Amino acid sequence: MERVEPSESVNVDAKRSTKGSLESKTLNETEEDSRKHSTLNEPLINCQSQLTASPPSQKLYNSMHQASTINPSERISFSEHCSHIVSNVDGTSSLFSKIYELDHTVYADYTASGRGLIFIEHYMLTYVWPFYANTHSENNAFALQTTRFRESARSIIKKCLNVTDDDVVIFTGSGSTAAINKFVDILQLRTDEIRNRTVVFVSTSEHHSNILPWKETGVEFVRIPNNEKGLLDQNVLKENLIYYRDLTKKSIICIFNAGSNVTGVLADVDRISELVHEHGGYIFWDYAAAAPYVHIDMNPSEKAAKDAVFISTHKFIGGPGTPGLLIAKKKLFENPVPTGCGGGTVNFVTRTATEYAKDIETREEGGTPSILGSIRAGLVFHLKQSIGHELIEGRETELVHKFFQRFQNHPTLFILGPPDVSRLAIFSFLIYVPSVDKYLHHNFICSLLNDLFDIQVRSGCSCAGPYVLDLLNIDDEQINMYSKFYTEDLDQRFDKDNDPIPYNALMKPGFTRFNLPYFASDDEVNYILGAIEFVASFAWRFLPLYQYNQETAVWRPRHLPVENRSNASHSLAAVDYQNGTMEQINFLNNKPQNIDHQIPLANLSSSSSDDPFEQAKAISKNMPQYVYENIDFRTDTQLNIPKKYEHFIWFVTPKEIMIKLMVEFECLQQKDRLAVPFQHRYRSIQIV
Repeated sequence: MERVEPSESVNVDAKRSTKGSLESKTLNETEEDSRKHSTLNEPLINCQSQLTASPPSQKLYNSMHQASTINPSERISFSEHCSHIVSNVDGTSSLFSKIYELDHTVYADYTASGRGLIFIEHYMLTYVWPFYANTHSENNAFALQTTRFRESARSIIKKCLNVTDDDVVIFTGSGSTAAINKFVDILQLRTDEIRNRTVVFVSTSEHHSNILPWKETGVEFVRIPNNEKGLLDQNVLKENLIYYRDLTKKSIICIFNAGSNVTGVLADVDRISELVHEHGGYIFWDYAAAAPYVHIDMNPSEKAAKDAVFISTHKFIGGPGTPGLLIAKKKLFENPVPTGCGGGTVNFVTRTATEYAKDIETREEGGTPSILGSIRAGLVFHLKQSIGHELIEGRETELVHKFFQRFQNHPTLFILGPPDVSRLAIFSFLIYVPSVDKYLHHNFICSLLNDLFDIQVRSGCSCAGPYVLDLLNIDDEQINMYSKFYTEDLDQRFDKDNDPIPYNALMKPGFTRFNLPYFASDDEVNYILGAIEFVASFAWRFLPLYQYNQETAVWRPRHLPVENRSNASHSLAAVDYQNGTMEQINFLNNKPQNIDHQIPLANLSSSSSDDPFEQAKAISKNMPQYVYENIDFRTDTQLNIPKKYEHFIWFVTPKEIMIKLMVEFECLQQKDRLAVPFQHRYRSIQIV
């Protein structure tokens, strides 16, 4: 069988490590899929159209809390997989201007989205694109081959998730958001009859995508709180299950996340599923954040079976461009008309009659689907299966332990979420400045990590507003006041005295988030953690180098011209066909100047080392003198917060640090001076 080779840019050792990753036995399909698509599973062309799983791995952890005892041979295999992934992550060079250049960019934002993999894209280009055609036909070779690729992907996903004949796998839209919205329509919750006899339970840690689609139907909504450990309170859940089952007689739907995208905290999925089923409810799980890193079993047992699961495949490594996944029990599909009726959903349509297909997967995937994305999703799940979820979960636990061992007692880095529960290597934090008694703005920290260490992280509320308010301990009265600063509703931007509140996006509370991907090398993990530790201790000293925008809450280096920032990125407008071929013009010629052409870093960094940490320490040390001699904060934009609301300001401003550093520099100067440059020879004699 021909092996898929990565592009020329991948090193030889990395190529060698691919052996076995794509050459193994085909994943078996479910019985239903074999019956349904028997003709689609026969070879059509001489190419590797189906990918396979490696032998099952030994279980490494008794729980997500305990340290591992990894067999050396398994560690080597896992290491080879990780090296292969790292060497094939597309786009490792730096793009934007920074305080100084590094050899590569470190991506620590996989919780938001995965990155492309060269070997997966190579497979798509080599084996899928040459035979691409629309699905919904089996009467020409290309259409049949494309349909087989897509159904093979569905079969792989079913095998990976332990899907039975009672379940369906539906490709839909963009991530869990599309899957959840689609399922809300499938359940017909917008109809008065069904809405009035249904109640929805939601946890306190849900993403907006698992709150808003349900809430906007008008259905009764119950929020189940966390217990003292920061986990879903199963006692409160049980009480509500009994109450609504016995007293209101309503149909109960529980919608919980398997893992938080803010804290990485994992739910006890099987136990909660059993509890809900014991009391007659339905349990739906949002795996958007957790799916790339944990095992998903639709049917571990009859009681613990999941009624529906939502997955954002684009968050997997290799996953960009893949659709969302809705996996659900067939019994829940009672809607007489498909949620997205159109081409491909019908058996026939006449002038007066319509008959929709009985097959659920067919009727709920109307129109031309994301064909290439669906095929890529199969490759992505196959990669995860080949590595082994036990190994991935084991590495996640190692990374969590490594992080908390280093930062749990850090004096200025405040970690959100409980440290002593099962969680993924997803970390959200605030940085506190004791001398000012405020936090550093999360957007400033995000920019500084990019500019100083070339590390990509994320800042904001991560689309989990209610959970973030709980984590930050912000009550309703406080958030109602904060929201007046950044609401777009002009009628709401007045206080109780009818005084206007100026718009200021900076006032929105938030945090900085990053994750440590399981395939990252120990060197890269240590680099990320070292950078986090540096900014936790010294980021405040870099604040004078930045200015904020009150309209956008974006922080940018003050000496980098606006035109440089906009020219720093690629643009489709630069694509040109004047020479008869596709070319990107002007980008390399107009590459923006680096910050060190605008800021005299020679005056800031006294280190001759190429080590970024030594450079950063030298810059921090010399910052007082640089601020004293080069920065005039009097021209900076004022924060524009009414005096009576200044106590709501939660972040440090550049002006506060500039004053502090100038005082520090003056004290250093005073300390270096001699009291007098000379002393006279004779002293006066006291005459009695």
